[in-house]
Amino acid sequence: MSTSPYQWRFQIRDLEEFSGVKAHTIRIWEKRYGLLSPDRTDTNIRTYGLEELKALLNVAYLNQHGRKISSIAKLSLAEREQLVREISAGQKDLDGALNTLKMAMLSFDEALFEGTCARFRAKEGFRALVEKLFLPLLEHIGMLWQTNSICPSHEHFVSNLVRQKLCAEVDAIPPPAIGQGPLTVLYLPESEIHELGLLYVLYLMRASGKPTVYLGQSVPMDDLAQLAALTSGPLRYISFITAFPTADQLPVYAKGLTTLLPMDRATIWFCGSQVGRAGDVQWPSGVHSFRHVRDLLAELDRITV
Repeated sequence: MSTSPYQWRFQIRDLEEFSGVKAHTIRIWEKRYGLLSPDRTDTNIRTYGLEELKALLNVAYLNQHGRKISSIAKLSLAEREQLVREISAGQKDLDGALNTLKMAMLSFDEALFEGTCARFRAKEGFRALVEKLFLPLLEHIGMLWQTNSICPSHEHFVSNLVRQKLCAEVDAIPPPAIGQGPLTVLYLPESEIHELGLLYVLYLMRASGKPTVYLGQSVPMDDLAQLAALTSGPLRYISFITAFPTADQLPVYAKGLTTLLPMDRATIWFCGSQVGRAGDVQWPSGVHSFRHVRDLLAELDRITV
């Protein structure tokens, strides 16, 4: 018996959420064509394994690209995967790009991931690649990872590929001179290491020519105060809070920051999953929260035009 801490089992609503295929359709494909083989709990609830999830993504992709379910059902799993790669390689429309990235993640298929990203970016641009593909993909991964449905290696695999792309884009843009307007300080609190959102904000700030200092992961409060003491102009601190501080600790953390920083010329922006979990917090003056990254990006668009 497996001793893995990860359940590797999904309910039909998980498959619906991850694949975009309605539960009713999944049941039809399962019953009529035998495309999935779920187990059942003692209370007769269907549960599906990781292989069923991968198979569903392949079937959905092929169906979206004109293959009839009856013909797909006659193919072996290996034949379906090969056909997906062939269609993806010559793909003109990009509607299935997100599901293709999900399949690449579940199979640790870097070539499929890279090819899909390259085609999408060539047509839509880098920002669309991040906001239309990477953000939804990472949200789905986070959902499954938090419920122990997939192991962290899937998250690490995709996160590192995304990180490589973000770092390459940032590195290609010369940093603007400090002193040409308000200074934005990008950092993560102590023990916080999830920096993909922060790297993307760095890219946006660099692309718009805004002076930015990137401090990165796990920055103590005192370091933020020392940086403020070495500057004289307006400051904007932006942080993504995914794990630490936790939602219940955030108000205390925010209050502590405002006592250390020169709030007569500083503002603080928080975004991330813990901010969303914190709910309707009465933040100290000068502290602004964004429950979703898209809200923060909209505000960035407003200040960087």
